[in-house]
Amino acid sequence: MLRWYDDRHSEPPFLLPPLLLAGGGLAAMVGVVTGTGWLSYSAGRLLHRYARRPAALLAASRLMTDPWAGSRTFAALLAAVLFGAGAAGVRANFVAANELSRRTGAGLAGGGDFYLRTMDLVDLAVAVAMLIAAGGLMVALVEGIAARRRAYAALVATGVPRPTLSRSIVWQSLAPAVPALALALTVGLLLARGLFRAPSSGASSIEICDAGEQLCTDPATREQYNRVVTVAEITVPPGVPLEQLAWLGAGAVGAVLLTVAVGLLFLRASTAVEELRTA
Repeated sequence: MLRWYDDRHSEPPFLLPPLLLAGGGLAAMVGVVTGTGWLSYSAGRLLHRYARRPAALLAASRLMTDPWAGSRTFAALLAAVLFGAGAAGVRANFVAANELSRRTGAGLAGGGDFYLRTMDLVDLAVAVAMLIAAGGLMVALVEGIAARRRAYAALVATGVPRPTLSRSIVWQSLAPAVPALALALTVGLLLARGLFRAPSSGASSIEICDAGEQLCTDPATREQYNRVVTVAEITVPPGVPLEQLAWLGAGAVGAVLLTVAVGLLFLRASTAVEELRTA
């Protein structure tokens, strides 16, 4: 959009760029969250087709029955991961701009270290958001176990071991979470790539005189010894922050596993045979 206005030598409305940025980010976030429903259903179908263990088959049935449970459960965590991946992409761009400044002496105004320290605060905010999202995920998981306590109690009464139910809940949580988190990491990084171009110095021309000062300053002889040297454009493409993305993804998966472990503590109480009693 900005290039469209630039080609016509006009300025865009003041609110248009931030509205497009916020709208695009929100659309990407909604797409990732709602796309988790399709990922859950697809994971359920794959487990149903290829799994042989009872725990995986139970998880497959649950995922296909209610594929939108993942979207509701992981929404806040996916949003935090997407934002964190975008922040990692922005940090990589600042690092590339620092490298360009080191090569050419012209880069980020005010020094890139300031921007990198700012990104440290953003990373801290992402970590806090992930902790809050993990708390919400834990509450949602415990509520889900409590809501299905009669179904779980019926399975136990028919002979399904509690460890099998525990493993099915782990499958049910991780099967949609892992691809959804990978999608959130990818989309967040691509948003940052689309927002910032690769830092570039631009092509320039320098006039050099190959004679002494007297000949170079004399208007009669200056043109004879002057030559123009063109300095090629230098572009430093940002690297892919694999380490930061890996830590972010591992932290999110760890948060899911921790909340599942806490939720399983309530499984024994929710699978008591007394839950089958009716008034």
